[in-house]
Amino acid sequence: MKIPVPHLIKVKQILFFTIFLFFLIYHKSLAQVQGSTFEMNFGKGIKFTSADSLFTLAISGRIQSLFAFNRNITNETAGADFILRRSRLNFQGTALNPNFTYRIQIGFAQGDITSANSQVENNLVLRDAMLFYSAKKWLQLGFGQTKLPGNRQRQISSGNLQLVERSIANNNFTLDRDKGIWVYTNFNINKSVLRSTIAISSGEGRIISARNGRLSYAGRVEYLPFGAFTNRGDYIGGDLERESTPKVSIAAVYNFNNAATRTMGQLGEFLFNSETANIQYFGGDFMLKYKGFSLESELYSRNSDKGIITNSEDITQQNFVISGTTFMLQSGYFLTKKNEIAARYAQITPDTKVASIMNTQKEYVIGFSHYFNQHNLKLQSDVTYLENGINKGFIYRFSGVVRF
Repeated sequence: MKIPVPHLIKVKQILFFTIFLFFLIYHKSLAQVQGSTFEMNFGKGIKFTSADSLFTLAISGRIQSLFAFNRNITNETAGADFILRRSRLNFQGTALNPNFTYRIQIGFAQGDITSANSQVENNLVLRDAMLFYSAKKWLQLGFGQTKLPGNRQRQISSGNLQLVERSIANNNFTLDRDKGIWVYTNFNINKSVLRSTIAISSGEGRIISARNGRLSYAGRVEYLPFGAFTNRGDYIGGDLERESTPKVSIAAVYNFNNAATRTMGQLGEFLFNSETANIQYFGGDFMLKYKGFSLESELYSRNSDKGIITNSEDITQQNFVISGTTFMLQSGYFLTKKNEIAARYAQITPDTKVASIMNTQKEYVIGFSHYFNQHNLKLQSDVTYLENGINKGFIYRFSGVVRF
């Protein structure tokens, strides 16, 4: 049973009130405990530390407001809208032991809570909920719900994007989030760095659906031949740090989702007739940064053992696993310390099994960003020319982001 909109609004109000009340109570209690500390920094939020330093809690948030204008050249139609694209709160810290850390992220904007599936409740407030254990300096384990180790652009936080939004390559060929267990490794080999992430998860994404006892297996390996990027810059859009020497990251990804029930594995509608599909996803990506210049590229493929599925209850309806190959190339350059131009090209080529009803797509984007305080406070604007099958059109977007 779906939650009515008024009830959902009440749920949001209760959550906001609970968080605010918790903040007040916790702040008051800290003031009464000798030796406890309280820190507040723009872009990093508020951090509380207990007197013995065994427990820490950092609270931060992010808001993205968006204006979008769309013009369909083929149909000669146009429209505009103002959108609260993202509104999120993050909680993270250490739990009694520095080796135990946690992270929770909740979202309140409509785009944050949409399930991308019309048959399940549209109230997915929880985005991330993870408990981490650092077993060794080079080994960390994670348990809960978060992003799977897929394509790089999805790994980059939406608050750190170089352009207003991610590419069509990401939107159609990402693994997104799931529930499971993660294993992270990090090795320094002379001046180079070798990282890996392995995840075993439900394969159903964030939604609650009928269990079939099958799992998803994902892995990502990264090689940084010239050492680590400054301040994890390989997961931040644009070369804000202006790397003094070239920094490069090369990654390879593989995922097998056994008996998946949705059109994109962890995302999308359920396949008709309660069908399941074995989905393979693989590819790689590349990142280069040097003196304000950045270059990012992705090449990914998804295929399955199922083709087009016709709805047995309505033969006019068909769906399929979104499969084929996608390519993305994106680059940017800082004209000044605070102003950056960027451009992107992306394309999607459908698999032959589904090419009769899945469109070839191409995207051309050019954008400009002004950073008041890196990605913590910025204004961004871009123009997109999109080809989706026979449909062609333009999208203009203007976005403001504040992270506190």
